[in-house]
Amino acid sequence: MTNAKVSGFSRANHVGITVSNLEKSIAFYEALTGTKISNKDEIGGPRMAKTQGLEDTLIKYANLHLDNLNIDILEYVLPVPEKTSYQNNQISAMHLCFEVDDIAAAIQRLKEIGVEPEGEPIVFQQEDGLKSGFGTAVAYFQDPDGTNLEIIAPKGPFRRKNR
Repeated sequence: MTNAKVSGFSRANHVGITVSNLEKSIAFYEALTGTKISNKDEIGGPRMAKTQGLEDTLIKYANLHLDNLNIDILEYVLPVPEKTSYQNNQISAMHLCFEVDDIAAAIQRLKEIGVEPEGEPIVFQQEDGLKSGFGTAVAYFQDPDGTNLEIIAPKGPFRRKNR
């Protein structure tokens, strides 16, 4: 495999989050981000199902556009969804991380909308085993369906180059 940049794989367009109740999740993500959804619709049928390896599907969804990434909030009607949950250390578990400027202000905002962090935020220090990125602050929390979410006030290598 070469190190050549592959066209189209250097940017992320969206993250899809499957939820149990579209309206409840729209309210949560709008309150969390301070951004209103840009679109609400549904899609389904055999053509869409085939793209996902399903026989049939019906998905109600909403699109939320952030500055650098879109969030697709998805409620599957068909096939009937099953509840699952992942801890961050489990294989195939993923989380969505929101970049913030001030971790304390972000924690306060979470609490104002009724969200409690999983634990106290930390600021990375040498004792955490890192070689760089000291001063980066992180905290974890979950959405109403248990999706793992994070906030980060990045320093050093955790900062994105195109902020």
